Amino acid sequence: MFRARYGGYWILGIVTFIALFAGSIAWYVQYIANLANTPNQVQAVSPIELAGVTATLGGLVLIGAFYKGKNELENNEDREVTSALKLIGKIILISSACFIITYFSLEFVGKISTKTLTFWDWSFITITDIAAMIAILSLSVAISFLITITRFI
Repeated sequence: MFRARYGGYWILGIVTFIALFAGSIAWYVQYIANLANTPNQVQAVSPIELAGVTATLGGLVLIGAFYKGKNELENNEDREVTSALKLIGKIILISSACFIITYFSLEFVGKISTKTLTFWDWSFITITDIAAMIAILSLSVAISFLITITRFI
């Protein structure tokens, strides 16, 4: 049923998810590695910049969903697409919030200078990494789902 409903777009969605997730993990590792570099070297894109882009994308998807929802008929498929767009917009906005949390958390983590980390230092580093992974995973899921339902938009 999934293949019949979405056609070949579900394959594009899976490929997009894998590519976006792997690329985002590589970006995060590069960003962490670049925190120790000198200012003359090229820096990776900041999480705060990604938060701005994802918030804009999420807002546009939500505006499109509410515009489509306002003009929808009693067609069941239109209601389903509108609810899917609302879900995608919400997931993207969650990703944006987690990117903001990651950015400000990394500012604190970058200031830790002791060689032996306390429990609270490790906890803060772990929370930062979890927020980054939630941001990356939710963005990957939302974009892949958006590509999957492109046929109906």
